[in-house]
Amino acid sequence: MTEELVDIADLDCIFLTYDEPNKEHNWISIQNTVPWARRVDGVKGSDAAHKAAADASDTDRFILIDGDNMPDPGFFNLTLELPNDEYERAVFRWRAKNHINGLMYGNGGLSSWTKEFVMNMRTHENTDGRDE
Repeated sequence: MTEELVDIADLDCIFLTYDEPNKEHNWISIQNTVPWARRVDGVKGSDAAHKAAADASDTDRFILIDGDNMPDPGFFNLTLELPNDEYERAVFRWRAKNHINGLMYGNGGLSSWTKEFVMNMRTHENTDGRDE
């Protein structure tokens, strides 16, 4: 079995913001850490916002940074390793630390998706309730 090796630094990074109180400050910090980052701002609805982020990416796989999240600069030195047959459907999530309670969990953390996966997904607001 062969594996796909993907350097995080070779992927587009999309900073996704809507109404986060510190989004402008965070965007400046993101630009200083990840100069190749792009921003999608003000798209209403999780499904539409994620699809706009996928559309903003020129790479088939991209990193999504939520607007209230500040990644550790060392993150961009990581390499993803996965079997070639799972590359398209693999979703990666990295935990974020909640600075109020100190807990770490996946929601609000960094994620990596393929454009195809995002364009075909239906988030909770657009589901018809059937499992597929």
